Amino acid sequence: MKRLFWIGVGVGATVVVLRKVQRASDQLGQVAHAVSPAGIAESLTGMAQALTSTVTQLRAAMAANEAALTAALLPSEEEQARSRARRARPAEPSDWDDSEDAFF
Repeated sequence: MKRLFWIGVGVGATVVVLRKVQRASDQLGQVAHAVSPAGIAESLTGMAQALTSTVTQLRAAMAANEAALTAALLPSEEEQARSRARRARPAEPSDWDDSEDAFF
């Protein structure tokens, strides 16, 4: 009976030790994968994708801001067309006397 008891204790201890070793191996495997060239490549790829996404969002925000500023600060197409037409007309003669004696 003593032998059966100690065999059971040995089997239980072995199971506990094997589970601990498996967990440690899994954790070490994750660290080893992260430090390996494949893990580093995955990390860099992830960062590059995140950076690309950020740049795309930034460009979209900049374009929207530029469009809002353009609409707020520049005259409309209609106003620009009126201004061009006004500048294209020849100057009308005025009643203003531009001679030098006009002021004296």
